[in-house]
Amino acid sequence: MKEKQILQETLPVTVVQDAERPLTAQEEEFCELYVRGGAGYAGKQTKCFREIFGEGVANANVGSYRLIRDPRIHARIKELTSSTLYEAETIAVKLQVAETLKSVMEETSTREYTDRFGIPVSPAPLRAVAVNAAKALMDLYPVKHASESRLKIENGQGGVIFNVIVPQPVIHDQDDSA
Repeated sequence: MKEKQILQETLPVTVVQDAERPLTAQEEEFCELYVRGGAGYAGKQTKCFREIFGEGVANANVGSYRLIRDPRIHARIKELTSSTLYEAETIAVKLQVAETLKSVMEETSTREYTDRFGIPVSPAPLRAVAVNAAKALMDLYPVKHASESRLKIENGQGGVIFNVIVPQPVIHDQDDSA
């Protein structure tokens, strides 16, 4: 019985709870710089390591390698990368939608159209499209002013009503020589 107790006491104990330890401020800075450091630092582990932990650190290559292999650091970098990728995709989609809305506004706010008989069509429906595109663009990129004053043109359902007046063709009598 005593042999078992002595044997258990002499065995080295390894603590696995290091993986649950939170990142230090420097480790968090390293992760941020490694992911969001721009062209100068992003993805360059040794350069990031030297920037955060100091230029005078001996064996920065080995230190950065060990740091990047730490499961906590690896998990944090993966987390930052996935959120950055999501943000970049969202921004790209927003920019694409904004450019489309701008081109719709440009085209429909000034163009003049004719029907199949060559008669000019009222620009009101086109202007309504331009207004709706402008409203969607404002929803996408809201503009805030120090003193907000709003003009609301709405019906009961929250939409804008435009009265469309279709121009009637002008008929010239041949008897009318004036």
